[in-house]
Amino acid sequence: MRRRIPVEQQSEIKKHNYIIHRTLVPRAGDYFVGLLMKQPNLLIILMIFFSTVAYAQTAEKINKIGNEALNFGNYIQKNNEIFLYGIKTNGADTKNGQWACAKVATIILKKAGAIDKIYLGVRNVETELKDWKKIKNEKDLKPGDVVIWVNRFTGRDDEKCTGGGNCHVGILTDNGYFHNSPLSDAPTFGGISLWAFYFKIGYRPSN
Repeated sequence: MRRRIPVEQQSEIKKHNYIIHRTLVPRAGDYFVGLLMKQPNLLIILMIFFSTVAYAQTAEKINKIGNEALNFGNYIQKNNEIFLYGIKTNGADTKNGQWACAKVATIILKKAGAIDKIYLGVRNVETELKDWKKIKNEKDLKPGDVVIWVNRFTGRDDEKCTGGGNCHVGILTDNGYFHNSPLSDAPTFGGISLWAFYFKIGYRPSN
């Protein structure tokens, strides 16, 4: 049986809480603001910390959704039609899946809340991600990063992605590179089709 707190004691508790709320909390806030003004480097450190946490959350979502992309229900192939998270990937807009890499990658990014729309061209993906952190060395990639490759045979010397299959895009996940295979014209992990491409650049979410 719970012990009933006397009315007098309840009044003292309320008074104590009121004092804390009206005096100590504002003072703590003032002290923190003053500390930031005296130590501007602290603000920079805090900004870096919170932006890193935000990156980790977005990257984790991208990685998770990419990892689960081929799970039952997320990937459906029926009557020669392929659906990824409910969106058809091998329709006329992607030349029956031949040029579906950008669409497949941005389906994942949109579902993760990293971007607002789905794109059909690698060039458009690069434009959308222009403010993300650029990863110039393939060895520095982490799960959740978006990867752009250039075709070894049809790619331009300046590495510009202008369409027609001269570039490729995918996402690095714990299961490997998730992308739309140019051989099967379907979403997959890794595979020999990537041998036809070399690494151009990676993009890491900045928020």
